[in-house]
Amino acid sequence: MSSIALIFDVIFSCLITLTFLYRCGNYRRQHPITTGAVFISWSFSVLFIFLLPLDISLAAYRECQSQNISTISTTTISSDNLNLSNTIEKSCPRPWSYVNPRSYEVLWRIIYWTSQCLTWFILPFMQSICQTGEFYWKGKIRFALRSNLIYYGTLLLIFGILVIYVAVNYNLSASNFKVTVIAASTTWGLFLLVLMLGYGLVEVPLNVYNHSRTSYVLSHIQFNLSKLYNEKIDIEERLESLVEDISKLCLQIKYNDSLRPCLEEIVRIIPEQYSNRVKLTMDDYEDYRATTTTTNNLIDLPTEKQLIKLHGLIKKSKHIHHRVQASWVQMINQAFYLEDILNNENNSNRSFVKQSPLPRSWLRQKLFDEHPVLEWYTFCFLRPWALRFLGVGLGIISLIVIWSEMTFFSTSPVLSIFARIVNVARHHYDYFTIEIFCCLSLAYLCLCAYYTIFRMRIFNYFYLSLYHLTDENSLIFAATFLCRLTAPLSYNFLGMIHMDQVITKKTDRQETVFTTIMGRMSVIPMISRGFNFYFPMLICLLCVGTYFRFGSRCLHIFGVRQFFDDDYVSAEYVEDGKNLMKKERRNLGGIDNVTTMANTTTATQRRDRRKELEEKYGLRSTSANNKSKLPSDDLEEIISESRQLKASSSSSDEPLIMNNNNHNQRVPSNAPTALGSSRRVAPPTNIFNDI
Repeated sequence: MSSIALIFDVIFSCLITLTFLYRCGNYRRQHPITTGAVFISWSFSVLFIFLLPLDISLAAYRECQSQNISTISTTTISSDNLNLSNTIEKSCPRPWSYVNPRSYEVLWRIIYWTSQCLTWFILPFMQSICQTGEFYWKGKIRFALRSNLIYYGTLLLIFGILVIYVAVNYNLSASNFKVTVIAASTTWGLFLLVLMLGYGLVEVPLNVYNHSRTSYVLSHIQFNLSKLYNEKIDIEERLESLVEDISKLCLQIKYNDSLRPCLEEIVRIIPEQYSNRVKLTMDDYEDYRATTTTTNNLIDLPTEKQLIKLHGLIKKSKHIHHRVQASWVQMINQAFYLEDILNNENNSNRSFVKQSPLPRSWLRQKLFDEHPVLEWYTFCFLRPWALRFLGVGLGIISLIVIWSEMTFFSTSPVLSIFARIVNVARHHYDYFTIEIFCCLSLAYLCLCAYYTIFRMRIFNYFYLSLYHLTDENSLIFAATFLCRLTAPLSYNFLGMIHMDQVITKKTDRQETVFTTIMGRMSVIPMISRGFNFYFPMLICLLCVGTYFRFGSRCLHIFGVRQFFDDDYVSAEYVEDGKNLMKKERRNLGGIDNVTTMANTTTATQRRDRRKELEEKYGLRSTSANNKSKLPSDDLEEIISESRQLKASSSSSDEPLIMNNNNHNQRVPSNAPTALGSSRRVAPPTNIFNDI
């Protein structure tokens, strides 16, 4: 009956993972292997949050048993074993979640070694396959092996040096070799964990508290909207160029050509809003490739290598475009939501008036459609105060974590607050409190560590969105880091609560099954008592740097725009974001579906946007004489875009977010889908010149 807790934790972890994976990904669009690997990685990373507290309470119970057995006289042991069991049971009550330790041994071995295989071998290999432009599995596997060769070679070199060091200075046995592997992986993971926690322990409570300042958060989102809109223009221009090259290839590669399957694969992954500009010709020229040569002053036909490069470029551009779509949808939703709250905060009648053009969620419709006064008190009164109290509370927890990380090595006196709380609960045999406290603590540490992965600008290529817009690359990236941080986080937490003999230096203390299976990493003192012992103390320095935004200020100095309240350039970006919101509001009047974003800017809009930015930030002179100084290629591109989009609407009020059925509209005859029917066309110079 006590195994119900363990079974419940396993099922609950799987349900959490399924819910989050369903909200983020799209199983219809993803490969089943990708979905399965990501599910296993995420579920194991969630399961350890519930499994490690049960293991800790079991270790406390076993320690109580061993201490009571040692205090009972030998006479009692030899005369009455039943009385011995009853005495131990009375003095050490069994935990409500007690399970045979062998069950934990099996679970920890499965979780740890499966996670290690996924994070170091399977997931990086799968991610390389997703990014490659190869068309066939043989080429994809070859590219994945080649792209990971440097990465794995570096890891093997470092690990080989470590193994040689252990063999020279210590007795290298099979068990020591296993501990060496675990120590190397855990050390690298601990390095990442300290960086992630140093950022997340400050940003999580600060971000929660700042959300109570509606005007500040709205200005920040408007700043990001302006930056994102510029990025959207860049990626759409890149896609325009790639689609134009693909359109030319469709006229060169006929249906009986050997490269036709490769071209069809490229056409198949073109985003929907661009697919109507590409038309595959079905003209039959059997001797086309044989008679078309450069010696006859005709065109150069593309090779398979060129198609592979073009395929890789279109996949990468589509991935970035997909991320920009998800980011834009989420920011627009959040901006209109905050703008409504800000506009209603000073209502004298205490009634919430909806002004956002976006539809309400199902829950808000049921709760607040007929109760605007309740909605005002919920979002304009209770919400700010609740976020303030929650932010302050999380900030206090972060300070406790930082203090415990800096003092966990002190066992006499015990300075770690986490260790003191667990010790008090162990002294009173309160196993339920131990489990709840450890579970909540691990959950907060995971939140801070994983929050960092998708908030730092360096990882902005990957993006998790709850609108079914997360692509396979982002899912695999998240799964890789979750698996990589699980074991180091467990070791670090056990050290904070003094359940590691390397920290306590007490060999008579019972340890968790996790430590027994993984080893104490005492084979390499330089790591166990050096790096793993003192490196977590750097969290304090990282937290101070994060609080005062040293990294953002350095990036700001080097020209990477960061949001600051008192910065002139930030004010310009915020004002630009306000204009974008006004434009979006005008064009979203009757649109209910905002989960997808189509090709939202025309050539005229992009050209006007470039001119606007040049005038605002002084990027270059905007006088009329500059028109004659444009490169001939740029001028021809502008003229070509204007001709192609002459028949389409070029109004500056074109919606930034459009319905899904826009790509089904009929294309005008002079649009770039037809591209003529001549057999001889100019070679695609945009992509292949630098091959």
